[in-house]
Amino acid sequence: MKNNSFKENFSPIIVLVVICLVTTLALAGTYSVANPKIIENQKAAADEARVLVLPEGDSFTQYDGKLVDGVIDCYMADNGAGMTVTAGAGGYGGTVEVMIGIDPNGAITGVTVTNHSETPGLGTKAMTEEYLSQYNGVSEVAGDDIRKDSDIDAISGATLTSDAVYVAVGAALDQFKECGGVN
Repeated sequence: MKNNSFKENFSPIIVLVVICLVTTLALAGTYSVANPKIIENQKAAADEARVLVLPEGDSFTQYDGKLVDGVIDCYMADNGAGMTVTAGAGGYGGTVEVMIGIDPNGAITGVTVTNHSETPGLGTKAMTEEYLSQYNGVSEVAGDDIRKDSDIDAISGATLTSDAVYVAVGAALDQFKECGGVN
């Protein structure tokens, strides 16, 4: 019996390469079809969050100027109703991302947490609407530590998460000042 060296050695390699190429092309095609829809859905979700924290805003344009430390993005309401700022600060489980709405006078209109890795049932207490509503109307914070501010309460047992929200709000107010208000 004579063995065909090419068939035994190279045929499986060629078959595997063809399978890999077909799989890669299929994944690339799926990505190219799905990616625009994914981006559209992410934008819609972000716009919903912006309207949640700045109810008077109708549509938003990204601010392209300087962002202060801690600020991830900044959007101006096209109708002049204010701005939204997404800022992040370190919590117990990692970075807590917070979206803050600010009216033209520099007062906070709403705060929501958009991303976090905090402890469910404990750290997440600092993310409830009831807790976050204490920031509504605030136009200044006392520094970079919630324990130094007598006007804002921290959640007992979730001080690091409360402080992360507080620091993010402070960064948003600093961004408002950096922008020179709402343009």
